[in-house]
Amino acid sequence: MHTLLQDLRHLWKLKPAFRIASVYLILWVVLSLFLPLLPLVYEPNSLDLNNIMQPPFQNNPSQPTHYLGTDAIGRDVLSNVLYGARTGFFIGVPVMLLASVIGVILGAAAGYFGDAKLKSSKASIFALWPLTLFSLYFYGLYIPAQAATLQMPVATASIGMLIFILAGAFILLRTLLNLIPSLKKQVTVPLDYIIVRLIEAVSSIPWLILVLMLASFLQPSVTMLAFILILTSWMGIARLARAEMLRIKALPYMEAATSLGLPTKRILLQHALPNMLGPILTSFTFGLASLLTIESTLSFLGIGIPPTVVSWGRLITGIRSDTSAWWLVVFPGIFLAATVLALQVFNYYLLALSANKKKA
Repeated sequence: MHTLLQDLRHLWKLKPAFRIASVYLILWVVLSLFLPLLPLVYEPNSLDLNNIMQPPFQNNPSQPTHYLGTDAIGRDVLSNVLYGARTGFFIGVPVMLLASVIGVILGAAAGYFGDAKLKSSKASIFALWPLTLFSLYFYGLYIPAQAATLQMPVATASIGMLIFILAGAFILLRTLLNLIPSLKKQVTVPLDYIIVRLIEAVSSIPWLILVLMLASFLQPSVTMLAFILILTSWMGIARLARAEMLRIKALPYMEAATSLGLPTKRILLQHALPNMLGPILTSFTFGLASLLTIESTLSFLGIGIPPTVVSWGRLITGIRSDTSAWWLVVFPGIFLAATVLALQVFNYYLLALSANKKKA
């Protein structure tokens, strides 16, 4: 962590483009967090039917100005652009954080344990399979199907309660199965093989097509869309975490820690994972840029996101009703392109610094 902060300070001092990108991203975060406190004249969904498709920069002395114009039903473009940035932040960042956690856990476990290092009793394996299948049914089919009728607090409570029930069921079932002598035997779990095959299976379908296919079967909901994006966004970080763990595992200090008999938890958390933070941050920002574009794409197509949710894609789709309303594309497009570009510049310098350090 300390090394990563030193690298960021080094780039901040020496690279003006990195400074500009970082300042833009910081402003984006601050705007997303504190936007409701700003004294905007117009709310993003408020209608001004007297000024439909008003071009930008036109002053009307009788009422507050729509500085960036309005859309086909009189919504203020400036307000929608700003709140669209907030929507992108609150969808993209939590989704990418959770996807990163899943990817790092699976990838690091696959790289560290491989196919021969993890052992488990047959009882634990037999107890895990039915609970895994039930979890896939509950989270993958039941919750999405009931999303339109379940209230969010009820759904969240039921999901949290089920986690504790499944954990208790696993412990109870494993204890009962351990009463059978033949199921106490320890067997090797080919964890690396299982996780790599899982990554390949999910990655075999193009990401946008997979998201569109899953979202088209569900009622438009930000929560369900986030759930779909989490399930389809972890593979890249998992691959990277696995590759980094394989590299780190071969380093002398890791071999020394293993030979000294340090606990696996301590080796992973204190010695392996801190040295993976740089590549993981790079992959995180790449993934965040992809999520911003796919969120705008889905809202433009009207899939997965309710029409009442403010987004850049919803604003851009207004061009369909009047192709001369250039401001509906230009302003949200500039903000979307600038945000993605800032993330890419941030990534570029992190990758360049990492490559230079490896050469040295």
